[in-house]
Amino acid sequence: MVRALIFVLLFAGCASRLTPITAPLNVYDAYSITRDERGIYSITKDKIIQSKIQSKILFNKELSWVDLEVEVFYGDVYLIGLIKSDELKDILINLAKQTSGVKNVYTYLKTKQDRYECSSFNILANLKQNLFSDSIIKGTNVRVSVVGCDVVFSGVISKIEQEKHAIWYAKHIDGVQEVYSFLKILN
Repeated sequence: MVRALIFVLLFAGCASRLTPITAPLNVYDAYSITRDERGIYSITKDKIIQSKIQSKILFNKELSWVDLEVEVFYGDVYLIGLIKSDELKDILINLAKQTSGVKNVYTYLKTKQDRYECSSFNILANLKQNLFSDSIIKGTNVRVSVVGCDVVFSGVISKIEQEKHAIWYAKHIDGVQEVYSFLKILN
């Protein structure tokens, strides 16, 4: 496990110089990689696809401002966030599909409103605290996105109970309107 972590730290340092979007690896990223259900090869392939898509978005004038998270697991791309109009959804999907290595594209995209009746920061902080303190869920395996007042999960988990716990926590946080899960359960 230590060797894998050292490899990832070295690789991530190189990758961050190659792509404009890839941020330097932080301690949380290094820890989450060691806890990830995927192997280092799959993680690396997914990170490369993610960086390619993020770069394409950054350099597209119509998309550079979108409030979007790009997640990739085993070549499946998840576009999660807020967009200005429905026309941008098709552009984002086509952009992702035209990226090498992409198998499928899944979206949770909503049109951005001027104001929301919730605090996305409070929802995220509360939910992350619950996920990390839960004995069933490995908090680093579950990615959490707050889209408006909705919670969207993505990631790779080992048991259905982990997904059930995550959804239960999300549904019991003040301000959350809808909960959606893209969690992938490994067999």
